[in-house]
Amino acid sequence: MEVTRYESIPAFYDEVETFLLDQEDRAQIMLGNCLRNRDRVWEAEKPFLATVKKDGKIMLAAMLIPPYAILLLEKEESDGVTAAPYLAEYLIKENYAIHKVHAPKAVGKAFSKHWTAAHQLEEKVLMDLRLYTLQSVIQPAVRPGKLRPATESDLTFLPQWIVEITGEINQLMTRDEAEEYANTRVRDGFLFIWEDEGKAVSMASKTRPNIKGVAVNLVYTPKEFRGKGYASACVAALSEYLLQEGYEFCSLFTDLANPTSNKIYQNIGYQPVCDFVEFKFNEKRAETPA
Repeated sequence: MEVTRYESIPAFYDEVETFLLDQEDRAQIMLGNCLRNRDRVWEAEKPFLATVKKDGKIMLAAMLIPPYAILLLEKEESDGVTAAPYLAEYLIKENYAIHKVHAPKAVGKAFSKHWTAAHQLEEKVLMDLRLYTLQSVIQPAVRPGKLRPATESDLTFLPQWIVEITGEINQLMTRDEAEEYANTRVRDGFLFIWEDEGKAVSMASKTRPNIKGVAVNLVYTPKEFRGKGYASACVAALSEYLLQEGYEFCSLFTDLANPTSNKIYQNIGYQPVCDFVEFKFNEKRAETPA
């Protein structure tokens, strides 16, 4: 196994472009980071970009853009599971501090097992996810209301909705972060609202517009409006809108701990692709004396 470092995203992308595009749905986060950061000037710590190869074949690709999780991606599960310990050993020798990993589940577990053993850490599951894709929408039962783009007038409540949803999925944002995020999403035309009788009752966002596919995230309905089918209607309408924009497929991640969301997305045409996991590495807790 050979670990190869790349000093820039353009150099990394030149190497992994085919590897990523052959699995654009699974590669969407890494691919999106490549496409949107090709010309970025890094003022602080540069990203860590690497491949693990065997006989010239890419077994595993890795990307760490601080302060986020290191992203790992394989094309064949057995390749990634075999290569993950080699990457972990390389990072250890280079004295890299890895706090989180986001990867297809088997590869994430293989990396975590080696990393936690080497550093006497323990893993904590932050997100247990399933990736879904959709190429055509199955229209849900008719629900009152309509989809519309979010506007500046919606910024009175959108930051609070974002704080609430990020809290529910263990990715909590501060109020200031949520305000900045909402402003950017509204300005870029990515955030959409499901409105019933003039009242905003649900939201969803376009994200990661890549080559053939685009993702949906930030699906949220406040508790007082749940159970009425608003989220299904919102995601179905937004997915249809994105396909009509010319994308070949839409994708989204769901929390496996939430069987309701997994069911409603399948009901409108989303099909499971694979499972991902995000681990955080913590110091081992001292055992309490008997």
